[in-house]
Amino acid sequence: MAVTTTRRPASTARILSAVALAAGVALAVPQSAAATPDDAGLSAKAGVTGGAVAVHADAWAAGHAKYGRNVTAAQAVDAFWTPERMRAARPIEESPEYARAMAVGSAAAKTVAPQAATGARKPTVIPPYEGALGTPKGGGASALAVNPNFASSHPTARTSGKAFFVLGGLSYQCSGTVVNSAGADTVWTAGHCIHSGAGGVAASSWAFVPAYDDDLANPRPYGTWSAVSIWTRTAWINSSAAAEDMGVAIMGTLNGNHIVSYLGGQGLWTFAGTQNLQNAFGYPAQAPFDGGNLLRCNGYSTQENANVWTETIKIPCNFNKGASGGGWLLNWDGNWGLVNGINSRVDQLPNPTIVASPYFDQTALDLYDFTKNM
Repeated sequence: MAVTTTRRPASTARILSAVALAAGVALAVPQSAAATPDDAGLSAKAGVTGGAVAVHADAWAAGHAKYGRNVTAAQAVDAFWTPERMRAARPIEESPEYARAMAVGSAAAKTVAPQAATGARKPTVIPPYEGALGTPKGGGASALAVNPNFASSHPTARTSGKAFFVLGGLSYQCSGTVVNSAGADTVWTAGHCIHSGAGGVAASSWAFVPAYDDDLANPRPYGTWSAVSIWTRTAWINSSAAAEDMGVAIMGTLNGNHIVSYLGGQGLWTFAGTQNLQNAFGYPAQAPFDGGNLLRCNGYSTQENANVWTETIKIPCNFNKGASGGGWLLNWDGNWGLVNGINSRVDQLPNPTIVASPYFDQTALDLYDFTKNM
């Protein structure tokens, strides 16, 4: 498959309006906007850190072998991430960097002063967008992960996918979700799928495969999309803060298509409160799962800790290694919903009983606002 990836030319900025949530889920057209420059002042104010994605040497070598001397960064990433390498990539939870980050973050969380979670801030809702592929007719609670057996064209399937990247010289995998944004190139995932946290480094050769399914003859029905920049919360990078373990990858275009404009994007909801019916999606890869299929858990979220408000919430779910970064969809109607959390941590491995997420408050809104026009 020929791969051409470019950034969009700057266009007239328009505002993507936040709407009040009514019954069901409204679909909104993504707005075009000029790319936001990486301004250190804006980044510091928003509490966001990131930048261009590096392509590691082995990917360049694979790209030269496949595409020749004038290979682009996107072609190099595409050439490196063969189906075989994708299957061999280890869940990020098996990395020493992840273990260190979780230990640092957990220690820090225990020092947070007890306080009550507040829902006083009015929710901000970014509606989903169905994309060029539209919404098929039809669509449609369990604490146990189940395979919904979505076709690759299903909106939830094609806006979910697996992320592949290199960290510390090794290949890893995570999960992610395409989210509607003005720039139409946004994928949300966990912060630890972007950067290894306190004392660590940023991921390189970052790729996203929508609707990944290793039961198909072609496990990447919509191709391999290469990230041009990756962003996470500064507090995640500096202190592995569990409450800010969230990240955004800005994808380059693939064969002239922006990922949201073509596949659609889920919405986003911040300040929704801690108690909601959540639908979590991801690609768990530890037995009894194999990481080859999109799975779903659903259940009611609650504050993660009863006595200490650490800006994290949890749901009952047995997702394990590999599900990191998958989105929690609020008001999911069987096709579309509003991302209100991401798979960040579990209580134990093996045999987890809960999955935790940062609470989507101002930190998530600032990350969205900072990256939405890119």
